[in-house]
Amino acid sequence: MKGILMNKTAETSPKRPIGEIFILIVTLLGSTEAHAYVDPGSGSVIVTTILGFIAAISYTLRKYFYKIKRFFSKEKNKND
Repeated sequence: MKGILMNKTAETSPKRPIGEIFILIVTLLGSTEAHAYVDPGSGSVIVTTILGFIAAISYTLRKYFYKIKRFFSKEKNKND
């Protein structure tokens, strides 16, 4: 009984042929030429987006920091 169960699980386990893995690696690491143009305005959009994310993260962290700080300061005032 134990041998039968072991053979069933071994048969159902997925096995990848070496050829598929090699083709996947070559495809991902291969470089191709891109005939594209990035205008100067795109750089400012990228910088603005990054700065917006930084501002949103800092605002969120500050908001929760003050909520936690207020929660613990109220606890001290109630005990006094």
